[in-house]
Amino acid sequence: MKKNKLAYYFIQEFFKNYISILFAFGLIIWISQAVRLLDLISEDGNSISTYFLYILSTLPKIISRILIIIFFISLLVTISRFENHNELRAIWFSGLDKKIFINYLVKYSILLTFLIILIRLFIVPYFSNYSRYLLLNSEVGTIAPLIKQNNFNNPLKELTVYVGKKNQINEIEEIILFENNEEKTKTIVAKSGVIINENNKNLLVLIDGSIQEKNKNGKISILDFDKITLDLKQYNKKAGDHYKFHEMFTFDLIQRLKDENNAEVKIHKQNIINELSYRIVIPLFIPSLVILGFCLIAVNKELINSNLVKITIFLTGIFIILIGEILLNLSTKINHINLVLFISPFLFLIINKLLLNYFLKFQKNKS
Repeated sequence: MKKNKLAYYFIQEFFKNYISILFAFGLIIWISQAVRLLDLISEDGNSISTYFLYILSTLPKIISRILIIIFFISLLVTISRFENHNELRAIWFSGLDKKIFINYLVKYSILLTFLIILIRLFIVPYFSNYSRYLLLNSEVGTIAPLIKQNNFNNPLKELTVYVGKKNQINEIEEIILFENNEEKTKTIVAKSGVIINENNKNLLVLIDGSIQEKNKNGKISILDFDKITLDLKQYNKKAGDHYKFHEMFTFDLIQRLKDENNAEVKIHKQNIINELSYRIVIPLFIPSLVILGFCLIAVNKELINSNLVKITIFLTGIFIILIGEILLNLSTKINHINLVLFISPFLFLIINKLLLNYFLKFQKNKS
């Protein structure tokens, strides 16, 4: 019972380090991402509320991307701290065998691996799907920043706007609006106007101009006006009108793979497999990283410099993570790489296990 408590204490301290480091790095990346995505307001015309909901929905994806590398760093930090405070020596003096202790923790790492797989399979796609839904279905916040003077602007779908002059209070001159859709073609010319946002509505007030409209039958009508107000709500934003693979639910991706008659699936089949591999296969590298990290315990520090051991193990772990990412990227271009990708987590697991057993055996013989 006491030995189990010692192992549980190590796991508890590891998770404290893991959560704190994960939160710190995740927050830094998330803030930089939020700054980069300010274009969603300034150039795409989304409202501030849509922007904040969108960047919040990207947080699970950011956390998911760094889960594995932060896991490995946290493991090395925890082991090093226990060694520096002689806490590991106290665990060994309690009678707990190193091999049993390591195997016990590897079992917990397998549970964590399945948890991360579940997060990537269901939670991250849900929020990614929601973020795309926000861009597709939210209304334009304000159109004023999207319209530049002396330029042809395409702020909304099916609408092109030319403005000769524009001042800081959104008064405009020399205006040409061109609308083209399946039902009609419309051109509006006006001498002046103003862009206003009233009750969350984008309104374009035009003064002294004319409207020329041509329907699908070829009939042309012309109407002069002194003042007209256009509600731009009828036009949609220029956001992408389709979901990317990383934004799709896992079951949707699997269903697409089953639909062999779908021409789109035949073209993008490898990309779908790649996305599923990212969600399922990449987390399988975790147990091999755990075993590699515990080589830090097994290596005899009297024979090898401690800092050299830490650097070597850290770089090896980073190498394993990079190999996984490289194989994942290559799998979209080379079909046979998929097989290598599926095998590699288990291959590294076997190699690291043999390496750990060698160090433990060597250390036991020396003692």
